[in-house]
Parts: sequence; C-alpha cells; structure tokens
Amino acid sequence: MSNTAKFFCTRVLLLPEIYLDDTESTFEELQARITRTIEILRSVDEAGLDAKKVAEEPVIMKTGKMGDFKFESGQAYLSEYAIPNFHFHMTTSYCILRHLGVPLGAFDYMSDVFHKV
Repeated sequence: MSNTAKFFCTRVLLLPEIYLDDTESTFEELQARITRTIEILRSVDEAGLDAKKVAEEPVIMKTGKMGDFKFESGQAYLSEYAIPNFHFHMTTSYCILRHLGVPLGAFDYMSDVFHKV
C-alpha cells in the first residue's frame, strides 16, 4: 500500500524517485514506513499540481520482472491500477488479520465511509 501511494507521486505527479527498502520485519518498522509514506504524500504541493497534465499525460509503469505498462493518463493509472491495487492489499491485510483472530469488523475497515446522522 505504501508503494502504491509512493509510486503515484513519482509516476503521475513526477516527484523525484523515492526509494524505500521493503525490509520491514517489525511493527515498529512498519509504523515508521507508514509515517514516511504520509510525509511523502504531504510533500506534494497541491498548488503546483497541473490537473490537466495529470489527466491527459500517459503514464509508463516500469517493472523489473514483468516489463513496462502504459496507461493513457494519470487518471487512468489512478482509477485502473493505483486505487484497485491499494484496496486489494488493504483487503488482503484485513482478511489475514481477521483469520489470525484480530477483532476487526467492517467499521474498522470502512470507518471513514460512514457518517452517522
């Protein structure tokens, strides 16, 4: 999930390449990675975003093992890859934790969706 957010910034918003080790093995290391990812997202200058460029410029997703993939626009990359990939990993993590007995429910997973009236 961290990489999906980071790669959106570098691939679509054209921030300089950001490298994260992917070697976390403790909860503390994972929390530090989450904090670093949030810092990366907060570093995006909203005023400098060119929505038209993001919407219209093609995005090339380079991978080491599978080759390169082209998305017709930043919007296509976001809606066809980044958001589904993010939710796939979030859902998988949620299911693994539930399987291991962690007391999670729908409101833990979707707490920001519901607004009590």
